[in-house]
Amino acid sequence: MKKGIYLTFDVGGTSIKAGVVDGSGEVLTHTLSQYESKANGTATEIIDHFIHMAVDLLDKADIDKQQRIAGIGYAFPGPFDYEQGISYIQGLDKFEGLYGLRFGDLLRKGIEENGQIAARMDRESILRFENDAALFALGEAYFGQAATFRKAVCFTLGTGVGSGFMESGHLIKQREDIPANGWVYHLPYRSGIADDYISRRGLLELARDFGLNRSGQDVKELADAARRGEEAALQLFNAFGRQMGEALASALKTFAPDIIVLGGQISKSGELFVPSFSRELSHRGVITSVAISTDSLRSTLLGIYQMLQAHRG
Repeated sequence: MKKGIYLTFDVGGTSIKAGVVDGSGEVLTHTLSQYESKANGTATEIIDHFIHMAVDLLDKADIDKQQRIAGIGYAFPGPFDYEQGISYIQGLDKFEGLYGLRFGDLLRKGIEENGQIAARMDRESILRFENDAALFALGEAYFGQAATFRKAVCFTLGTGVGSGFMESGHLIKQREDIPANGWVYHLPYRSGIADDYISRRGLLELARDFGLNRSGQDVKELADAARRGEEAALQLFNAFGRQMGEALASALKTFAPDIIVLGGQISKSGELFVPSFSRELSHRGVITSVAISTDSLRSTLLGIYQMLQAHRG
């Protein structure tokens, strides 16, 4: 029998990206898949969909049916009790059908009752959930830009700002020198919290301040305008970088990371705002390197793999 495989899922409110990682930590590129999230379904519909995705992914990975499943892992948005597998997402137009349910137990039961998957589960196989940004950080710390650094902070920039604090290969969640749970999204900033400003909506709101409120224009279009040399767009991304530095400097200064790694959709335009972000941090006493992830999805999937490996001992 060959070494076991790991089914890994990066769960979003619109789509779910997935892939299989083999026992040596290689992402099997031919298995990379994207599915609808079906996040507005009932609990039964969501569980059935998650089982269907697992079956599909397994078929893509192992048409000869020789591999055993060593683990199944999910990078899942919050609020969520990751240890107990309970979703507390409410009022966010996604996965509300799971609110308060022991989703992990229900999903595990459904998998065990599915003959296509159950017959392939390793005797010690596990199913785990963790915060999506934390798993991105774990992947970057072991396999990405932060692999050679002792202390790293990794941010995912998209509909909000996710974060993970890493030290010597360990995800730090509760310590005096970091925010609670390693989350920065709720840190007070200006008239709201960091999430209001370091996010897609924050960047688009800032764009309106610069007179860049053309219909249909999103982050990508604004970045394209900046790359063409449009002055207002260039100023926008410079201001966004400064805003990031202002909002995050205090939390970063106490932890003193050796490197910061940026991932998520907004990081794809990182070359436009990382210089001003770095300058603002330096001005506020945070001296560190800033890098952009070469592949945010790969890092998240490998972070899931690393989590599952650790829980298997």
